[in-house]
Amino acid sequence: MIKTKKIGSKLGASLFALVFAVLFGVGGWAVGVYPMFKQLQGWWRAADLVAVQAHINKLELREHEDESTSWQVLAEFEYQYNGQTYRSTRINIGGDSSDNIGSYQRDIHAQLLAARNQDQRITLWLDPQEPAYAVYDRQIRYKRLLFLIPFATLFPLISLGAWWALWAIWFKPDKEVADVAAAGAGADAGSALTSGHTLSGKLEIQPDSSGAELGFFAIFWSLLTFPLSILAVTDGGSNMRFLVLLFPLIGVLLLWLSLRLAFLRWRVGETSLFMAQQPCTGIKDLCMRLCFKLPLGQRMQSAGTYYPVKAEVLCVLEDRRGEDTSSKTLWSQALNSIQILHGAQGMDLKISLPKDMPASGLLDDKDVEVIWKLQIKVLGADIEFVLPVQAGTGQGRKKTLSDLMAVQPDRSIYELPKATTQPDRSIYELPKARAPADKQTPKGLWAYVFLFCMVALSAYLMIDHGDDEVSATRAEARAVIPEEAETLAQLQARLRAGTDVNSRDSEGRSLLMQAADENNLDKVNYLLQQGAQADLATPLDADGNGGRSAVFAAINNDAADILQALADAGADMQKPANKVWTPMHYASYRGAMKSLRFLHERGLPVDDRFAGERGSTPLMVAAQYQQLSVIAFLLQAGADRKKKDLYGEDACGYARYFKQAMASKALECP
Repeated sequence: MIKTKKIGSKLGASLFALVFAVLFGVGGWAVGVYPMFKQLQGWWRAADLVAVQAHINKLELREHEDESTSWQVLAEFEYQYNGQTYRSTRINIGGDSSDNIGSYQRDIHAQLLAARNQDQRITLWLDPQEPAYAVYDRQIRYKRLLFLIPFATLFPLISLGAWWALWAIWFKPDKEVADVAAAGAGADAGSALTSGHTLSGKLEIQPDSSGAELGFFAIFWSLLTFPLSILAVTDGGSNMRFLVLLFPLIGVLLLWLSLRLAFLRWRVGETSLFMAQQPCTGIKDLCMRLCFKLPLGQRMQSAGTYYPVKAEVLCVLEDRRGEDTSSKTLWSQALNSIQILHGAQGMDLKISLPKDMPASGLLDDKDVEVIWKLQIKVLGADIEFVLPVQAGTGQGRKKTLSDLMAVQPDRSIYELPKATTQPDRSIYELPKARAPADKQTPKGLWAYVFLFCMVALSAYLMIDHGDDEVSATRAEARAVIPEEAETLAQLQARLRAGTDVNSRDSEGRSLLMQAADENNLDKVNYLLQQGAQADLATPLDADGNGGRSAVFAAINNDAADILQALADAGADMQKPANKVWTPMHYASYRGAMKSLRFLHERGLPVDDRFAGERGSTPLMVAAQYQQLSVIAFLLQAGADRKKKDLYGEDACGYARYFKQAMASKALECP
């Protein structure tokens, strides 16, 4: 009686597969595919964005405590475009969420906080086709993209596997049913067990394709370990973090091994095994023919005359009870060494099976199975056939090699010679000619190419792109784009009409400061000639924030000529803003090299401390924000790299704390 799965077990397995399919499918979309799509879509869109100046209305760094601490910057920006006022809360072009990938969230918050404390406008990037869309950071977050790769690939693959399992539960024939049905067909009919089918009354078996599992495992392993290992290395810390690179190295080796196995199988081509009759225990001299779809050696880089072939028959007991599968060889027999001619499309074998061995199939326990195998090694490839051996004594008419002649494939278009075998003579009796050296494509070529690509990608991604994004944003912020700035003639007309030369706008900026923000030297000179106060600054709030003057506006644009005009008019080049920021500190923060040189030439000290907070020097500020050209200039100007702030930290301490590797190198930190 044929055993079939009960409907209850199928329903239980279906529910299990359905849960996996839905959870991993939805999870892969929500935390992997969709965020990655947003990152790539934002990167594609960034090229069409234009800069616009904005004011920071709200700013918050929200901290989330779970298994680990993550952060999220929340902000509201107000800006004008084509005479209309808009508001935006977008930080990054790829979408905003809380995370702890590097120090991105804290760095962005520090930038925005510094701009707000100085009452400074910031640069947003706006879509002219959709003015309501504006974002602060238009750079793609490479580290976040790496982090999303496992979720965007492995989760959907697991979901697809679960859907396939669900289909297989209901529509794929049960192995037990196939085995029993095949066994009932009888040995003389040549029915196939599991892997074979009949062709003209002869049993045909296809090779086992389980080697593909290694390739799938290698892909899964690499998709998981490569991104996470690169993130672990680039996040900084002790040198012990480089040990995690062992995991992607294992992935490289697995990929190389799977590619090599696939190449060897491809070199041999498709194969089939034909039998004259059903294999049974106790059978003597069972005739088989191994057929090659392509002439043997056709894909060899350098062909030989003969190729060695090794063959072995095994009876294996496979026990799948428990967590691990154990295999025990009950019987094995290695066939004599065989030599096969180049261009052959078939080779003949004879095997004898002992009668005291069990037949193929499951034993009393469904997790214990007897498997008969024929293992063949040719051209470096391992080919394995599962033999459907039945219980019996091998009685009946003994079939010979002549019975297999009908299944010999047609002659190849290459017209290469075939190995000739007489019906009464075994191929084992052929002379054992020495096979030439196997000159094949370099075994490790593709592995080396793949490894080189992975190393190059790792080296590129190990650069702190977050810092590059910060530097780019700062550089873009220097180019202040005035909003409908009036011309010099319009300004002159306003003043002639009675406007006070020291009047302010709604943000507290004087006319002189507005002209410096616009980087308009002609306006600055005109206003100074009309008596504008060179040191007039924005009002201070209750906390002492504000006090930004035209000097800071000029440094923001790195306009040394405007600084010169202000200095000639008596502007104080050491007067701080926000209680602590001196022009020298601010120039170091902005990376304004022309302004920095101008201040130094006027005799301003390079080692002045902040008037409050930690007492940081300009060199410490440059290290914190990784302004490499500023660091080089300050050191050349005599800045003391060992000078400490009020908490005992020097410039190297700032570089280490803020994970600025290139700044640390520029400072020659130990």
